Formats: sequence, structure tokens, C-alpha cells
Amino acid sequence: MNKAQAIGIAVGVTVGMLGVAVGVALAREEGRSAARKWLAQSGDLAQKGQQRALAMSQQARQAAADKAPQVRDRINDMIAPASQKTADALNAALARTGLNSKSETSVEA
Repeated sequence: MNKAQAIGIAVGVTVGMLGVAVGVALAREEGRSAARKWLAQSGDLAQKGQQRALAMSQQARQAAADKAPQVRDRINDMIAPASQKTADALNAALARTGLNSKSETSVEA
């Protein structure tokens, strides 16, 4: 028998004995009541975790709402110069064509 087979047998025996121990524990009334208490506590922990996650998401939502005006102002500050440059370029192009639709041939850099 090689080393891998011995390890496999040892793991199998350990898992089997653990299964028997759980079965015996649950067969007794004390074991069943302990299992019920453990499951109830697990459910309470899950519920508390969900409540905490909900509270954190509400805090994040509020923080985002509080920062929204600042973000909007910064975006507008970045867009305003670009919009002015676009308007200037459009006015320059319209000024070259003039009111009588004659285009100038020279291009200024």
C-alpha cells in the first residue's frame, strides 16, 4: 500500500466517524435542540448582515446625493471652456463665409 492510499483511507475513516458522531448527536433530544439553536443563531446573523448591508447602501446613496452638486459644478466648469471654444470656432467659420454666402479662400491658423 502506498502513501496516497493510506491517506485516502485515513480521510475516509475520519469523515465516516464524523458522520456517525453527528448522527448520534442529532438522535438525542439535546443534540436536536442544540442544532435548532445553532440554526436560529445562523439565521439571526444572516438577517443582521442583510440589515447592515442595507444601512451601508443607504449611507452610500446619501453620500452620493450630497456630492452630486459638487460633481455637477466641476463637470460644468470643464465643459464651459470647451463650449466657448466651440462657439468661437463656429463664429469664426461663419464670419469667413459672410452674410452673402461667399467663402474666403484664405485659411488663418
